[in-house]
Amino acid sequence: MEPVQTLRESNLGFEIVWQGYLTVPFVKEWKELSTIWTDNKGKVIELDLSGIQRIDSAGIQFLMYLKVLSEKKHKSFQLKNHSLAVLKVLDLLGLVSFFGDRVKVKKEHANEVEFRYGTRKVGLWI
Repeated sequence: MEPVQTLRESNLGFEIVWQGYLTVPFVKEWKELSTIWTDNKGKVIELDLSGIQRIDSAGIQFLMYLKVLSEKKHKSFQLKNHSLAVLKVLDLLGLVSFFGDRVKVKKEHANEVEFRYGTRKVGLWI
């Protein structure tokens, strides 16, 4: 599904609502859309991911790139309203703590994500 971006500008920065697929075929388009707000003078970038229907490792890498780029430009980068598709991939890859955002899981989706990584002791293999 083609990327759709709704941009809301405020005094502090931007709130961006994304819809569509954040997958390999579309990452280039997402990157082109993101240059509008990563190069702007605002200090806060909030990315609403509630409309992301599908995401793959390329999409996650792109979100990581945006976070690092924002930090280099001294901007606050926050993800919010994670869709279930995004939560499942972040959970699978153990990356929720990398982004450091509040994650809200709807009651009906609570059994679909565990967020259990890092809770077990791992043996040392030599």
